[in-house]
Amino acid sequence: MAHPSRQDIEQGIDSVQAMHESLVRGAGGTPGGTGLFFAGMVLAATGLWFFLSNVHVVTKDVGMLSGVFSRNAFGGGMPAMSTGIVFMPIFIGLVLLFYDARMKWGWALFYTGLAIIVIEILSRIQFILNIRTSNLLLMIGMVAAGIGMMLRSFRDASQNGIKNA
Repeated sequence: MAHPSRQDIEQGIDSVQAMHESLVRGAGGTPGGTGLFFAGMVLAATGLWFFLSNVHVVTKDVGMLSGVFSRNAFGGGMPAMSTGIVFMPIFIGLVLLFYDARMKWGWALFYTGLAIIVIEILSRIQFILNIRTSNLLLMIGMVAAGIGMMLRSFRDASQNGIKNA
């Protein structure tokens, strides 16, 4: 068995190194920019975290659908009926489905009732942002700067005069 020469080994190492460099490149397949991408990701995530930590979530007394039933003829006042009315379609649909699962009316009432409940839950959610304008602008700026840095990391650093990160 013949042993490979030193020159053959060095050529093999060079070809493996070239293949590695072509496979492992920076962000977006461009040389460099990986550090810039992660710095931008950290900056954007930090700004988003600060923003979301200042949002308070509360629920309203009535939702979109139960609010329609709760208004009296003069446009205000106390609720006219219980918000439990939104559960009636899904209840009737389940009764019909347990009686006969092939009933199309049962399935229609079930899915309609499910949609009503989801709409009612989502329409009761109210977001409150109680924050100073300067802090809000700082957080929005952090998110925008982070996204900009991440997008800039996809450019080829060698063609734009940017040093590799």
